[in-house]
Amino acid sequence: MIKNEVKQVWFLTSELENERASSFRQERWGKIFLEANVILRIFNLRGIFNHSDILCNDKESFIEFRKSGLSHYKGLKTSVREGLMVSLLRRVKHLLLADLFLPCVFKLYWRLNSLLKNFEGSVILMTSSPPFSLAAVGALIKLKYPDKVIFSVDMRDAWALHTALGGFRPLKRAIERRVLSAADLVSTVSMDLSEEFKKNYNINVDVIYNVATHYLDAPRPIKIKMSEVISAIDSDRVVLLYTGSAPENFYDTLSLIKAISRLIRENPELSHRLQFVFVGACETIKKESIAHNVNAPNLIFEPHLPQSIARKLQVSADALIFLAYDGPKNMGVVSTKIFEYLSIGQPIIPFDLCVDSDVDYLLRRYCGCSVNVHGEDEILKILIDIAKNGVVKLPFLDNAEVLGELVAAYRLHAKKLISLL
Repeated sequence: MIKNEVKQVWFLTSELENERASSFRQERWGKIFLEANVILRIFNLRGIFNHSDILCNDKESFIEFRKSGLSHYKGLKTSVREGLMVSLLRRVKHLLLADLFLPCVFKLYWRLNSLLKNFEGSVILMTSSPPFSLAAVGALIKLKYPDKVIFSVDMRDAWALHTALGGFRPLKRAIERRVLSAADLVSTVSMDLSEEFKKNYNINVDVIYNVATHYLDAPRPIKIKMSEVISAIDSDRVVLLYTGSAPENFYDTLSLIKAISRLIRENPELSHRLQFVFVGACETIKKESIAHNVNAPNLIFEPHLPQSIARKLQVSADALIFLAYDGPKNMGVVSTKIFEYLSIGQPIIPFDLCVDSDVDYLLRRYCGCSVNVHGEDEILKILIDIAKNGVVKLPFLDNAEVLGELVAAYRLHAKKLISLL
């Protein structure tokens, strides 16, 4: 028998070995558990066939694990949510529940089962979803070893309740309900998602915002001449910048493009005072701009850039564009992007942000104001105001250190879990 002398957290997750923004929440969990003097065992999915199985006793070994993973990261990767074929494949994947039947998922279950057979004592089994298959594996293990496993699910996104994922919803909801009901503790990234889980599954869910602590710790970049990075940028214009991906069917970017098109047609003098810059995977926006004759120099596109360069552009722009998820109360989606923008201390211009949504609440709490514009007419109105008066009315955070209080929720959740052992 292997004696469980030290408290252990077995962490089931994905993307922890790359540099995408979705990896930073898991990194934060890892560091906070290690701060609590537990052993962290990481089972991180590696593609569709394999997973890691690494023990970390301290932050140094955890950082080395991350660094080793990043050393195998080749080039800039972006979202795979664009294009007709991708959209069709995603629909088929969710219809067939393909995520639940990948080879790495079966291997992960067998590995956990094998370990727990010879394990004396109990462990914390925490899953960070997506993919939802991780939570499903955790629930199956919890059901098989109820006396050995304290099970926690961190729902970074909805699965059955997600309006854009598709699939046979009654079946998916039944699975999601069983999995979440098996957990001792559940956490998620927004108040709205917490309320949805409560309403649909009658479970209580802790809200732990996906605050980007890696940006809080990083020094503020020095402003640069933006045209040295993207030659088409005009420093004499008010530059409104977006950095990141814009997946299909996630944002109402068409209303924004139509508003820009109207501004160009109806008030060309004012339109010449603004410039819109999109950096990243924004093919949908690009297609919409072509269809409505919105092009350079009014609107320019640039492929993904290294994060260090993107941050320099962010701090040098006049305002940063935030795209809110298109749905009632923005469907509880709180992108890491909002914390990235807040930490940089630049004015933020959000589009399609619903009143009383989580991001609206965060802007009002930390910036003292928010912006709620929807549809072509309202967007056009605010663009005219920015062209005339600049960005002085937009929300911005002048002290990023206050966001550190949101990290306390991670420590509290970790403490609650450890106390159950």
